Amino acid sequence: MATTPYLLQRGSTWSWRRRVPEFSTKTRHWQLSLRTTDRSIACIIARRLNYECDRMLDAITDGKLPPAQAKAWLTSVVRSELDRIERQRMITRMDPVGSSEEAQRLDWATARAWSHLASKGLHPQLSAQDRRTVLNEGSSETDIASLEAMLGILSRDVLSEAGVNKMLRAARDSIQTATGETLNPAAETILSLRQLLLAGKAAAWSASEGREDPSLEQARAPAEIIDPREPLHISGETTLIEAPTPPQVSDQRPEFSFDPDIVALVERINAEKDREHIKEDTRKQLSSQAHLFVKATGVTDVRGITQGHLKFYKSMLQRLPTSYGKSPIDADRTIDEILARAEDLPENKVGLSPRTINGHLDRFKLIFQFAKSESIPIADTIELGLLRVREDKRNRDKREAFNLPELQQVFRHPIWTGCRSTSRRHERGNIVKADGLYWGPILAGYSGARREEVLGLEPRDVVSVDGIPCYHIRDNVHRGVKTFSSERLVPIHEYLIELGFLRHVDHMRKRGATALFPELIATNDSQSFGDKIYYNWAKALVLQLDGNPRELCFHSFRHYAIAHLKELPEVSEKHRLDLVGHSGGDVHDEQYDVATPMPAMSGVVAKLPRLF
Repeated sequence: MATTPYLLQRGSTWSWRRRVPEFSTKTRHWQLSLRTTDRSIACIIARRLNYECDRMLDAITDGKLPPAQAKAWLTSVVRSELDRIERQRMITRMDPVGSSEEAQRLDWATARAWSHLASKGLHPQLSAQDRRTVLNEGSSETDIASLEAMLGILSRDVLSEAGVNKMLRAARDSIQTATGETLNPAAETILSLRQLLLAGKAAAWSASEGREDPSLEQARAPAEIIDPREPLHISGETTLIEAPTPPQVSDQRPEFSFDPDIVALVERINAEKDREHIKEDTRKQLSSQAHLFVKATGVTDVRGITQGHLKFYKSMLQRLPTSYGKSPIDADRTIDEILARAEDLPENKVGLSPRTINGHLDRFKLIFQFAKSESIPIADTIELGLLRVREDKRNRDKREAFNLPELQQVFRHPIWTGCRSTSRRHERGNIVKADGLYWGPILAGYSGARREEVLGLEPRDVVSVDGIPCYHIRDNVHRGVKTFSSERLVPIHEYLIELGFLRHVDHMRKRGATALFPELIATNDSQSFGDKIYYNWAKALVLQLDGNPRELCFHSFRHYAIAHLKELPEVSEKHRLDLVGHSGGDVHDEQYDVATPMPAMSGVVAKLPRLF
């Protein structure tokens, strides 16, 4: 009997295992359970996998992605797609909608579409030769119509901005988990990730053909114990025929169970489809909070959390250094080490702010609600409201606003007028380095935009609308935006154009940069764009504003712009809200209003005075 390469049997179930010798990683094999006990079916699946694997290895070696990262991403794609296929088919079998023929046609079209896209690229149309090939295989025109529709759906999804961001989030997570490395995607890296995504999807669908329902194998063992030839034991005594006894329903009903581990529960929250609108920063905060709580209390099961644990956790937050979480080293320190470091700090550098602590409590509310939705019991004695910290300031007083003379004084700093060298930005000279530290505050001063909104812009975010240069604040591969209303188009102030901002954008495009300020791209999960300029920006404020007694910060630009525009009767509230990315006053504003035309928005921006 001819042997099939990479096929092996474990117990009664067949698996596929292939060595990948060119990878310089500790794990040198890819392995996949074929979930069948039938050798002939296993051979068919293994041959398909061998073909797809060869194509995937070509994709890895042709791309610029390091092999270890490519392997981690590819493995994640195949596994998650196989799990999705299994769930989809289980739903189709157990809760069918439409005919079985329609379900089979959809499966065929999906598998064929991924294979087509992987081998021929993201072209949604079938060529005349492709159509003839499919017809010669016995498919009908209806099948081809389904295939073309599926090609259009899948290619649009992969190429869409949402699809790219979703792919990058999944790739970052899988690579970080498997290798501990951070993915920093350049344009070519994104193409490599996409190529592997298509190859992995095609491989998963190819491998899924002929795979057995896992529940059948689980049921087979107990079924084999029962001997159908064993006679039934019937009493010899004759009795009157009685009314049949109602069947007894067992109290033990099968239930879906969910892992009550806190970290696992948070992972499910972040992975939920209807929570895709949640921003990446919020997901990270939720995940880091779960790990911090476990580290602080030793409690890993959400069912075991008590009011006492939460009270202790709150008190610990009040004793942490205010800088906790800014350094990736914090994740590896014990709680005792972190608190010991706080003992050597001045009082104003210890204790998270009331707003931050209340944010932790709000996230626990989300965790508990989600657990209850999965029928995981939560202690009835928990009352998060009793733990909230009173915030001393009103929302409008939490950040001071710049006034115009202060801003003019700030922009007299050598960063904007000329410094001694690129490494000595606070000493006067004749060098102006047009980087993120230079452009970020100027962009914020002429728009009121948030720090990460301007520092995290990409070259492709700078566009022209109605002949007016503007930048599009939206989700991109490096950062998300705070809320739905935060996504907006902001006209570029004429003084920015005079200073050469558009020339800087063109230069970054020609370089193939993925960010307008690539030197600010985070090098670990705890960093943001603003962290890279924080030291020099804060020092500039201290030097220019006599120690910065009002504790002004980057967010003070936002309050300055809003306050200035509020004083102008010719600027409507709607125009002001649209510029800074705030939501409307009521549901009617949100649902029925239209965006302010770009010429009108440009007029609003022009009313912000020149700063230097």
